[in-house]
Amino acid sequence: MGILLNIMAMLGAEARGSSCSDTKHLSFYLQQEIGLNEMIMVPVARAPVNGTATGFGMQMVYEFIMTQTEDRDSAVMGYVRGTALAVNNTAAATVFVVNNVVHMDFNGVQGTLSQQGEGVFTDSSWEFSIVGGTGAVRMGRGYSVGKPISGTRTPSGRFHVVTILRNSPFVMY
Repeated sequence: MGILLNIMAMLGAEARGSSCSDTKHLSFYLQQEIGLNEMIMVPVARAPVNGTATGFGMQMVYEFIMTQTEDRDSAVMGYVRGTALAVNNTAAATVFVVNNVVHMDFNGVQGTLSQQGEGVFTDSSWEFSIVGGTGAVRMGRGYSVGKPISGTRTPSGRFHVVTILRNSPFVMY
């Protein structure tokens, strides 16, 4: 459960595009309900290494809703789809290689940002590279920073995590 919570807390988006005219800020909240909108960790190439606490070689596939405020019923801004792969085999840290696509469709902003990076979940926040974009953020570049702000049990017993994304300016086409 701790690994799943930490994977979800790393998502966010901000980017800078090249040769653009309008700079904007992008901030959103991820609404993550563990066990509902992601697949359970599944083996990719082989079973986890015996004797490790990290699940080395395990992968998670997920989709999370982005909202305008912390309230899960606030305006939906888009969603994040991605994968995370456990890449360390010691208990010193939980490290994942992460690839995400951030889909935006809010207030006339439509497009996607591609994220990639390494998540070290002993840190209090995570940073990922923006390596491209489409639509309103075509050729976006920059970085993403995410930090968990709350985690609660739902009536169904699932764990609901809210992550705030505070972002630098990115350039709109």
